[in-house]
Amino acid sequence: MYWNRMSENAKKKNIIYIFNDSGVGGAAMSLLDILAEIKTYINPVVIMPDYASNEVDKRFNELSVIYYKIHFSNDYAKIGSTDKNKKILDFKQSYEAAMQLIPIIKKENIDLIHINSSTSYFAAIAALMVRIPYVWHIRELIEKHLNCEFINEELKVSLYKRADRLIAISNYVKESYLNKYGLETVQLYDGLEVERFKRDLTTKNKFDNSFIVVAMITPEKGQWDVVQAVELLMKEGHDDINVVIVGNGAYNYVWALKKYIKEKKLKKNIIVLPFHENLSQLRSRASYAITSSQDEALGRVTIEAMLAGNIVIGARSGATTEIIGEDEERGFLYELGNNRALADAMVRAMDYSVRKKNILLLEAQKYAESEFDSKEYCGKLLKIYDEVILAFEVQQDDKFLDDLKKGYYSIKDMVYENMDIIDVPYIKSALMLPLVSKWLEIRQMGQSLCEYFYLNNIQNIAIYGMGVLGCRLYDELEGSSVQVRYLIDKSPNGIDKIFEFSELDKEKLDVETIVVTVISSEIQIINEIKTFGYKHVIGLSEIINSFQ
Repeated sequence: MYWNRMSENAKKKNIIYIFNDSGVGGAAMSLLDILAEIKTYINPVVIMPDYASNEVDKRFNELSVIYYKIHFSNDYAKIGSTDKNKKILDFKQSYEAAMQLIPIIKKENIDLIHINSSTSYFAAIAALMVRIPYVWHIRELIEKHLNCEFINEELKVSLYKRADRLIAISNYVKESYLNKYGLETVQLYDGLEVERFKRDLTTKNKFDNSFIVVAMITPEKGQWDVVQAVELLMKEGHDDINVVIVGNGAYNYVWALKKYIKEKKLKKNIIVLPFHENLSQLRSRASYAITSSQDEALGRVTIEAMLAGNIVIGARSGATTEIIGEDEERGFLYELGNNRALADAMVRAMDYSVRKKNILLLEAQKYAESEFDSKEYCGKLLKIYDEVILAFEVQQDDKFLDDLKKGYYSIKDMVYENMDIIDVPYIKSALMLPLVSKWLEIRQMGQSLCEYFYLNNIQNIAIYGMGVLGCRLYDELEGSSVQVRYLIDKSPNGIDKIFEFSELDKEKLDVETIVVTVISSEIQIINEIKTFGYKHVIGLSEIINSFQ
């Protein structure tokens, strides 16, 4: 193998890996798998954000890998939300993160930087400043997958073009970057520790109507399609179906999904569990695995399912099609976003003969072993590192760097116009904490917010703001004599697919009171709602503070 030759004939390279996440998700697991395999042949140094969780620290400590925490942020925002202030702040923070990184590069005598995802660019600036090569791993398609855009896209593309190698996680990503930016990339599938996930398929396989869905719970990951498909099948008499949905997500979206499952009496058939890193037991109890994601860049969970002996059913979208096969060589495909098509694919899979199922399982597992083995992957990655370092020539890119420097110093001390500081998540949390604490005290004393509405003779309300507090208020009023008639939210985070939402600027709502649960801008929103002719508008803080 390539790396055996390298380990005998070359000194170890010192390589920085940029880890962009705060927790242990798919990208984190991929990097941990790489480092576990490759650290025998290189000296890795990991750079992570200062807000990374203790669990992330623990994982890198277990690998005995050197890591540093510095302050940097992801460089994307929801499509249409980017403005002048966001561009300025993003560039300022990224440039300052690059300057934080430079002393670490020098201290650790770094030969190359490996940027492990497309969601930050500060390390590329640092590499250019100290004149060392960098490779950039493209793992996500933020527009299609996250409904986001790069805040400073023009700068990002300039830095992509200066990379010594761009690595695409799949052919789908490779083609997407070529079509969108005209950028050539090297396609390299991620590697997994195959033996950790592989199940022996030579033993007799028993199939029942049990399914597993593993992914972050978001609108883009398609769990809503799965719930609707199960609802359809239940109505058609398939009442022996069991689905386990595993994943974390935004509180309000997970809440809405669970609420719908409860209201439609699907709790016996659908269970929603938080993220589990070790899925072996859950997978062993499932016959089928569903990947319902939109524009999946690769789909690690699909590969894990193939290795674990789950028959895979995937949306015909992104790299999921690539992994399963255009002609369904290794699983079943259905039209993205079409719950009827998903229900039909589930029935097709269940109705397949046992012999055909076993053939499909073996074919899928064989494919996953050959294409996604971590040893082979790391050998290819080491070869890329060697080629890049050997071919690297210092480019006189002084004008580009000078322009970046001038741009930074021109905005270094700028006060951002009209920037809403309350948008910072930790400030929002700080504002919520006292209110939530008092609400908890009210509950502990055996009281309920329902009492406020009884005392004020309010029989029906609309809730403005369906974040954590809005969801909690809905739960507290559920089953009481106070009717929640309307939900209002300018950014409902996908739960408008599950619950009906109303708009203030349309037909006037037939409601006695509107309760505002957005604490960070409560007074501003109350005044805004009153301009639409609603007289009785109250903030959640006033309701909670009315209790003594």
